[in-house]
Amino acid sequence: MGFCSFAKGRDDESVPCPDGLKFVGGFCGGLRRDYVKRFNAAYLKSDWFSDAISAKTLSGALFLFFATFTSTIALGKHINDVTHGVIGINEYLIMNSFSGMLHSVIGTQPLLVLRPTGPITLLLEKLHETSEWLSLPFWPLLAWTGIFVGFYMFLVAAFELSVYIKYVTSFTENIFAMFIGTVYINDGIQGMIRLWGTETANLEARKLMVVNLTVGCTLLALYLSNIGNTAWGTYCIRRLLGDYALTISIFILAIVAAILDANFFSVNFIASESLGFSTTEVRPWTTDLTNIPPEGILAGAVAAIPIVLFFYLDQNISSIMCQKPDMCIKKGAYFHSSFACMALFNLLGPIWGLPFVTGSLPHSPQFVHAMTQVDKNHKPIGVVENRVAPFIGYGLMAVALLFPGLMSLLPETAVFGALIFVGLKAALGTQLWERILLFFTDPEEPMRGGYSHLSRKTVLLFTAIQILLVVGCWICNIYIGLGFPIFVVSLVPIRFKILPCIFSHEDIDALLAEDPACEVDVPEENEPEAEDAEKAHVQGDLEI
Repeated sequence: MGFCSFAKGRDDESVPCPDGLKFVGGFCGGLRRDYVKRFNAAYLKSDWFSDAISAKTLSGALFLFFATFTSTIALGKHINDVTHGVIGINEYLIMNSFSGMLHSVIGTQPLLVLRPTGPITLLLEKLHETSEWLSLPFWPLLAWTGIFVGFYMFLVAAFELSVYIKYVTSFTENIFAMFIGTVYINDGIQGMIRLWGTETANLEARKLMVVNLTVGCTLLALYLSNIGNTAWGTYCIRRLLGDYALTISIFILAIVAAILDANFFSVNFIASESLGFSTTEVRPWTTDLTNIPPEGILAGAVAAIPIVLFFYLDQNISSIMCQKPDMCIKKGAYFHSSFACMALFNLLGPIWGLPFVTGSLPHSPQFVHAMTQVDKNHKPIGVVENRVAPFIGYGLMAVALLFPGLMSLLPETAVFGALIFVGLKAALGTQLWERILLFFTDPEEPMRGGYSHLSRKTVLLFTAIQILLVVGCWICNIYIGLGFPIFVVSLVPIRFKILPCIFSHEDIDALLAEDPACEVDVPEENEPEAEDAEKAHVQGDLEI
């Protein structure tokens, strides 16, 4: 692999290659391998039937719906405000719902969560500003940008360029996950603060009510999601409450908000008047691709480059983090085929005036956790891998558009509480957070984890560097915008060139050591057909 060997004193072979990233060669070789391996009869049967008959299917689907729906609502409302009603919640929900359902059917990793993310919203905002600056029509510019994004992404998948994502180690993953987590926390807090100013009557009491509802939803969801670590109730009750943590919290919040609204203070509920299968701006659904000058098409081709660079990072890092060995995925890891699916969605969606989508952090690993079965000692014993749970989760978004009146029952504080909950789960679940706590713990207490044998000074220095890089992500996100992916890419040479000048290779390996792979027995009925599929793929390569 020609992507320079960053590790000082080490060759390319020393960088671990995750499952699914081994180079095959040939045009679409990796794509062909992914689909031959994943779409065998045994896996398809379990996807739709045997593995779908599980309590995890319903609880996972509801988690996916509430976690992604609330985030998508918040981002759709934001893009509607900054573009002055050009694109908004309807387009976001439609794209999230239909691309998600389609991916559940044709994708090789249906547990990968895709949606219009915060950075995508920023990209659309910048693209809208560019269209005004260049006096170009926005919809044709978006459509042509999407065409080039889809084309570039397909080339990445066809030539297996995702193999180079192996250089994005847990050093970068921890920084990126912490950054994304803090983004969600910030969005939830900012939304809560904006809600304070919507009415002037009883302002102080209203502020307190909004804070209590938002924080109450967040804390209840956090408590229920971790209730398995307590001795409360029976094991079955704890498991049930943990599986439906976010769902229960939002339903309780809706009941409390309705009581407050009827008897005490007015509560802001999700505005459902404009929700439905209609465009935010009065326009035809399909875009006239000819209604733009040649320089506009060229602008779309250029704008697509940083967008694809960001998708390369976000999509592949999401894929890595939800398909790690310790995640207990038993049906294989897939990268090239997932990237090709995103290429298809991002080519077609903008032609209809819909936003881009990509694999989402932190939702993707959180959804896998929601589908994970654990024993009474909280040890993962396997993941209920099926296509029904994500299909239902995304389908519920379409139901929300069909019956928008149902959404008016949800208070806006539920959106902000869910955002903060998702962000906290992402940030607190990183190894970086565990090491951040060392700044506030007794130095006499022994450290835990694979780095416990290192000096405390070494661990804290390494952690401080990662914290500074998280701050760098924030600075780039605020002031550079489209240049943010370049900063994330720069974390790779920092990891392999700069860190070895400060720490020994042994110290770095210990500080970035991950949990051991989850040992899950693959059902025997799957093994023969999976092996036959792999053999057929190899024979096909030999014939070619």
